Amino acid sequence: MGLFRRKKREGEQTLDAGEALRQLKRSKKGLSREETAQIIGVVCEQVEELKRQIAVSQKEYEAVTSYLTDMQKIDRMAEENRQAVNDAARNILNLTKERVKYQNSTERLPIEQYRAMERYEKEIPGELKNIYEQEQYREMIYSDLRQLEGERGVIEYERESAQDKKIFLKNLAVFGGFLVVLLFATLLVINLITKTDMFLPMLLVLALAAGITAYIAVVEGQIKKTLRESDYKLNRVIQLTNKVKIKLVNCANALDYSYEKYRVQSYREFAVIWEKYVRTKDEERRYRKSTELLEHYNRTLMDELFNAEVRDVEIWLYQAEALLDEKEMVEVRHHLNIRRQKIRERLEFNHSQLALCEEELSQIAKGNSAYADLVEEIAGKHGISW
Repeated sequence: MGLFRRKKREGEQTLDAGEALRQLKRSKKGLSREETAQIIGVVCEQVEELKRQIAVSQKEYEAVTSYLTDMQKIDRMAEENRQAVNDAARNILNLTKERVKYQNSTERLPIEQYRAMERYEKEIPGELKNIYEQEQYREMIYSDLRQLEGERGVIEYERESAQDKKIFLKNLAVFGGFLVVLLFATLLVINLITKTDMFLPMLLVLALAAGITAYIAVVEGQIKKTLRESDYKLNRVIQLTNKVKIKLVNCANALDYSYEKYRVQSYREFAVIWEKYVRTKDEERRYRKSTELLEHYNRTLMDELFNAEVRDVEIWLYQAEALLDEKEMVEVRHHLNIRRQKIRERLEFNHSQLALCEEELSQIAKGNSAYADLVEEIAGKHGISW
């Protein structure tokens, strides 16, 4: 019989109680005392295990039966009491869903940022405004710097143009002087050679020389004025730029300190994190409140069920939906009935196997009356009354 097969330690044989019993019946001399003791030990171990399984199954059967009895008690509750149970169950379901949603939320802040926000919670609204104004001020400074750089570019362009004109005037003076001398010398040679009157042409050359000189003098005066004004404007732009850069450094340092303090990179990020923090804080507050309410409704539900003489009241905290949905209650009842049927089948099978085992022991004792005391001794060691 496969039921009584047992594996022994390495080097030992595997015994089958049924086969040993058949050998006992076939043999005139019977089995040895050691072989019979081994067979009895195998059967007693099976009896011990079967009784344990029967005890476990009976306990589970009683629990399932108790659940079904509790469901009948719930179905027979007075309308007023059942309404209180339903209200409590409905609130338990809603609060549980809300808590699960909070626990699974991905919008919550990392713990480090949350702690940083919590630490400076009271001053953050004012700091948000300050950082926003500082960033706006920084943008204004950048705008001023760009404008000063533009003005500096215009001034430097004007200065370079004046320098170019100065070089042009220098070249003009050299070229004009050379031209006047050349013309004057040419007219003088012509006068000496041809005895022609060159007074008027010479006068015109002198007038040309005077014109060039006057032009150079006027333009040079303008250039000097432009250069003086350019130097003044450039120095002023440089001074203003330095002042603005100092403001920029101070502003940037203040912002960097605030960014580091609150673990952010900008006002926009800070505002988003603060909004998340406020939302998380509110959710935590509601979570704590829901915890208190959940405990209240749990107590209410258990009290109502206890008053209805329901034995296992706590299990209904985890299947509150069945109290509200008749289909769900039917499903739970159907599942319990199936479980009870399977337990009953397992009990019947184990009882039948237990009877077979006890029959095996009886046959071993009857097969050889000399071993009846051996059966009683080994059964006693396994806690089996014989």
